[in-house]
Amino acid sequence: MLTTLPPEIWRIIFANVEDKQTLCNILAISRRLGPLVEPFLYARIVFPASSSSTTMMLESLRNALGTSDSRRPLYIRTLSLSARGKEDRVLIDDILVKTPNLKHLQLHVSPFLFPRFYRQNPQFTLTGFYITLSSLDPDLFRFLGSHATLETLYIAYSSRFSGDMPVFSSTSFPNLKSLTLISVAVDAFLGTAAPVRQLRLQHSSCPAGDTQRMSSVRVLSCPSTDTLVSMFSLLPNLEWLELFSPIEIATLIDCQGPKLRGIRLPRVLSGPHDICWAFDVLPTLEFVEYTSKEELVLERLYRGAIAPTMVEWSCGPGQEWLADWEEDVVHI
Repeated sequence: MLTTLPPEIWRIIFANVEDKQTLCNILAISRRLGPLVEPFLYARIVFPASSSSTTMMLESLRNALGTSDSRRPLYIRTLSLSARGKEDRVLIDDILVKTPNLKHLQLHVSPFLFPRFYRQNPQFTLTGFYITLSSLDPDLFRFLGSHATLETLYIAYSSRFSGDMPVFSSTSFPNLKSLTLISVAVDAFLGTAAPVRQLRLQHSSCPAGDTQRMSSVRVLSCPSTDTLVSMFSLLPNLEWLELFSPIEIATLIDCQGPKLRGIRLPRVLSGPHDICWAFDVLPTLEFVEYTSKEELVLERLYRGAIAPTMVEWSCGPGQEWLADWEEDVVHI
């Protein structure tokens, strides 16, 4: 009876199958369902960053995309690739020029093996880009600055990062909503058209020195308080703060400009009596979220509450800063 289902029903079924091996098995055993399952099999391809057989996997993918009559390259929307040697870099370049409909790209690549796909004028228009750098590549940043469709940009820098900041035009990044980078690099985005709402700083560095502001930012995620004070002056409309180290009263006193509504301390063991003073310092503060000392669960202490409330986020771990801090939280 299942074989009589119309194609549109099969597409709905395949769209909800997350296991790649199951999709591969269907492709291998069914001529009728193969053309229906193939778009879902190739839509999202993720190579483990820790894999030791990157060359073999990259070769296999390139060969699968290489036949002249294949529509597989057109199906790919998300790619997460790793490179461990020069051969891997060449394979990645070959793969990327074959994916005109690519939207999300993540590269786990040694800076010494950096791909050069962006010099080849790729046809795709990215909405999400994730990469690690130890030095700036002018060609890459020219490519990024011209990508008006970008909504999410994640630029991780190694500890050896050095070099001058890129200069983007005032019209760059008109759709950029989520930005991850080190604080010293924030200056490069202050003069752009980027309507960034979520900003994550990866690690402490020299504070941003520009006097321009990012008025669109509502959420700031920081690893520590080292650069927090300097960043506050650039974010006049900040509402939500995520911090991965204890926060001191002196820090909040220096950060009274923004109208903070919530502070999240997910890795800080605390109790209600340890952080209740925050409400006295910040009159707009509605809650402080922290980890309970006794239960090792997340709790929120709301202004005026006698006791904290246990909470769970509906998003995946590490994605809380991108979620809605009111709608995506369940009170237990």
